[in-house]
Amino acid sequence: MRRSGILIVLAVLLALLTGCQSSQTAFRTVTVSGEGSVTLTPDMASFSVSIEETADTTSQAQSGANAKMAEITSILEGQYGILAEDIRTTGMSLYPSYRYQDGEQILIGQTASQSLSVTVHRLDDLAPIVDSLSSVSGISLSSISLDASDKSQAQSEARRLAVQDALSRATDCAEGIGVSVVSPISIQESGSYYAANRIQPTYLAAAAKAEDAMSSASYYAGDLSVSSSVDVTFEIQ
Repeated sequence: MRRSGILIVLAVLLALLTGCQSSQTAFRTVTVSGEGSVTLTPDMASFSVSIEETADTTSQAQSGANAKMAEITSILEGQYGILAEDIRTTGMSLYPSYRYQDGEQILIGQTASQSLSVTVHRLDDLAPIVDSLSSVSGISLSSISLDASDKSQAQSEARRLAVQDALSRATDCAEGIGVSVVSPISIQESGSYYAANRIQPTYLAAAAKAEDAMSSASYYAGDLSVSSSVDVTFEIQ
């Protein structure tokens, strides 16, 4: 009876060991990286606008800055229908201004500065807006960038292209050693990248022969780029 019990235990252990061996069957694999990139056309823009006003007193400087900002928002909202939610205050400051003469610091007044971030949803309005804002004295425009309102489809396509690129690379590697790719075991997106198009407006004379011709803003839109990179492990045999 005791011997029979020992045999039963050994049989159970053997069955367990056999099951463990079958569940730990090793796959031969190859891991590669893939990249995909898609271009899309911009349909919106954003830029920063700032003003400075210097006067004898802080109150006068602030009043002058407020008047200029009111003129700017009137142009944006009144002439081009820019919504208040697309105009955001990004900075306000008050400080004394000095000039230096013979190594001596001389107070010339108090300065008020304000800055806004503006989003333009109709790209065709960008150049006319820049032209209109140029009528405001002492204005500064910067950080002009073009963007796309919907990038989701391009991002999905970039991922698909990245996976296809990984499969192509894995196939090349497998064929190089005389095996074939079976199926993917794991896919991990290792990064995605979106490149906005930053521009500087150039000014073209409306009439080349007229000395007092008004200038207009012009720019080259170009394309935007959406990229994705993946790491994929494939089974090979």
